[in-house]
Amino acid sequence: MENVSAERSAGWSVLCYVAVLVLATLLTNGMPSLTYRPMDAALAIDSHRFGLLCGAWLTFPAAAFFLWFLVGLRSYLSNAPGRQEGLAAFAFAAGLVMVAISLAAASMLTAALYAAPDVFKSHALAGIFDAFYFMQGGLGYAPVAIFLFAAAHSMRRHERAPAWLAWLGYLASLGAAIATLSIFFDNPFMAPSEPGPGFFGAIPAAIWLIATGVVLIFQSSRGSAGSSTSAAS
Repeated sequence: MENVSAERSAGWSVLCYVAVLVLATLLTNGMPSLTYRPMDAALAIDSHRFGLLCGAWLTFPAAAFFLWFLVGLRSYLSNAPGRQEGLAAFAFAAGLVMVAISLAAASMLTAALYAAPDVFKSHALAGIFDAFYFMQGGLGYAPVAIFLFAAAHSMRRHERAPAWLAWLGYLASLGAAIATLSIFFDNPFMAPSEPGPGFFGAIPAAIWLIATGVVLIFQSSRGSAGSSTSAAS
């Protein structure tokens, strides 16, 4: 049986998730790129340490919001008409991988941020910091692309959501797939620590998440109202 209340709260949850990510992005705006030398990176980190640590900690509430969204989205997709082929479960599994990668990346970031500048250099924490970039960006976008494609394909196959939302999901999935190619670039735009991966991967994904949250809220609200009217009749 479809749980419209859980789906509606999942819609609100994903909007909170995006808001937390935006805040975390603003707080981590001072992070050095992969092109910095270890000592320069350490000094840049030291001057923005508190904000960067706060941005890393926000991965915790972001994960909670996204996990609840995954639960509601799976319910929403699984209750579509027609025979299910497992796309909802596929999207759910990819979403779990996304959360695991984000928490692992945040742990690497806090390990690099925690140390003083001289310790950062002498203990080779620059390597951990570089690994964070490649985990968060680069192939870190692979499960994002899989999640977006599976959810969008389920919506289209079963006509569970407006057609435009499914096609927007396909577009966001393609953008995330393009972002994984950043590991082949070292230019100032497309390298893992540069704006390109976020432009292709994060921004379209965020737009799709916001749109999906709004659809979950309003479609579930209409479904709940319709059920109440039928019961009253």
